[in-house]
Amino acid sequence: MTHRERVLKTFRFEQTDRIPYDLMEGYVWQELSDYFRKEYSIDDSNQILDFLDTDFRWVWITYQPPKPSTEQVTKPTETKVADEKPNIVYSRPVANGPLADARTIADVEAYKMPDPSYWQPGNFAEARRKWQDHALVFLPGWMPLFWSACDAFGMEGALIKMISEPKIFEAFVKRQHEFYMDILKRGVKSAQGVCDICWLGDDFSSQEDTLMNPDLWRKHIKPYLAEQVQLVREHDLYVLYHSCGAVRPILNDLIEIGINGLLVFQTSARGMDAESIAAEFGGRLAFYGGIDVQQLLSYGTIDDVKARVNANIKAFEKYGGYIVANSHHRVDTIKGENVVAMCESARSYY
Repeated sequence: MTHRERVLKTFRFEQTDRIPYDLMEGYVWQELSDYFRKEYSIDDSNQILDFLDTDFRWVWITYQPPKPSTEQVTKPTETKVADEKPNIVYSRPVANGPLADARTIADVEAYKMPDPSYWQPGNFAEARRKWQDHALVFLPGWMPLFWSACDAFGMEGALIKMISEPKIFEAFVKRQHEFYMDILKRGVKSAQGVCDICWLGDDFSSQEDTLMNPDLWRKHIKPYLAEQVQLVREHDLYVLYHSCGAVRPILNDLIEIGINGLLVFQTSARGMDAESIAAEFGGRLAFYGGIDVQQLLSYGTIDDVKARVNANIKAFEKYGGYIVANSHHRVDTIKGENVVAMCESARSYY
């Protein structure tokens, strides 16, 4: 069974020769690269993925602004294609934003968005030639609905506006959605028939709960996300949705709108343990991740890692749809030997 066949069968909840596994989003961070350079004399990202024998390969949107750029892009975005490393900022202040003082819908409509034509599809044909036997994932960039509102209004401002000035909040989310749909339409058209999966993403939960009442998410975010998912599915791509934290309250909603898999699967978050998640959602939604980085991969032993990988696989054994992966990346405390153990344990389970 090829890597690609294994992954596609997993998304269909069918029996496979072994459990598929990956490095989260195909990303090799600096400390992991340093480990492989020291221990195995390799540091190229693709060589490391080949060494680990992961089942996925990832192709990012390209960002091509005019040179010199005369337009200020107000939020960071990934720019990775094939084997280039993305320029990503993961932690930044969200106390304020350019629309923190917005009081009217006109203020939101006057906000200058970047030109969506600057984002172009990756070279999918080249990636498929390079990775003929791997599952290929298209990443259209980090352009979330709720979290972009946090960038624009500030997190507190976004949450307040969602309740006290919902029309202003809705006006921004609608603009963000239209901006992203412009990019997504071109991307999935190029990806159709070449890529297997499309990554979409947002963050709206802490490790304890969703940041807002789920009904507010359903009112303001879900309808637009459903349109994005429908567009992707119409182009014969599975949807793998990135969302960290305690997202259990909206998992049925994700299934309802056609999302195929959840990426991150942060089992350290409240209500996200593998056993109960598998029992309730197994066979209806694929789960990618589940191997904790905050404690297990950072401070656990190799035996601890093997035990958790085996326990997660066992939890989903009668349902299918589980993909072993680290729950986050770019965490400098993650031990390289534990990453190797994670992959070896998944590969050898059967």
